[in-house]
Amino acid sequence: MKYRLVVFDFDGTLADTEAGILRALELAARDLGLPGIDWPTVKRGIGLPLQKTLETALGLDSEKAAEAVPLYRRYYDEVAYGETRLFPEVKETLEMLQCRGVLLAVASSKGKPALLAMMRHLGIFDCFSFVAGEQDVECKKPAPDMVNLALGALGVEPHHCLVVGDTVYDIEMGQRAAADTCAVTWGNNSGDELRSLNPTFVVDSFTEIVSLLNLA
Repeated sequence: MKYRLVVFDFDGTLADTEAGILRALELAARDLGLPGIDWPTVKRGIGLPLQKTLETALGLDSEKAAEAVPLYRRYYDEVAYGETRLFPEVKETLEMLQCRGVLLAVASSKGKPALLAMMRHLGIFDCFSFVAGEQDVECKKPAPDMVNLALGALGVEPHHCLVVGDTVYDIEMGQRAAADTCAVTWGNNSGDELRSLNPTFVVDSFTEIVSLLNLA
């Protein structure tokens, strides 16, 4: 088996979280007296730490964005569970990989409590041996710190690790950790943007990831 560990991003890779994120941003913007949200602008910030996303999405300076973080999180907790869905074949594929002995991890810019709660809600938490959220590292994506944490915790060398994500931040994170990378085309960055970073693989469906792992 070439890859002993697969590290997944969450938003836009495992789960379709767009509707919940957009609704929480709209509610936060309303409370802050800001104009409506431009979704293409929002998408450019997904994958970054929450404060940076709010700066991009709401046009706030760093101080105002920091003040908006708890407001956004409160609204996200209210709306996200009814709006978030796994992408097709995600749960079945994760369970199959786990049964075949592949270690699975998540590296997400989401806050850790919200991330864990959503993974449990979606029924995939038990598939994973390691989960890293925003609070677990000082240097956020695209820094390699989350992947390095997973490698250290699970005793895996970088050349046995595949990092899977839908944004340029995910691919750069994996590359900076000296791991192979797999870009998925159904998330928040276009295929052309992702290909510009020369990921090891590009896939158009979740089940294609299985063929990359050389499980025989």
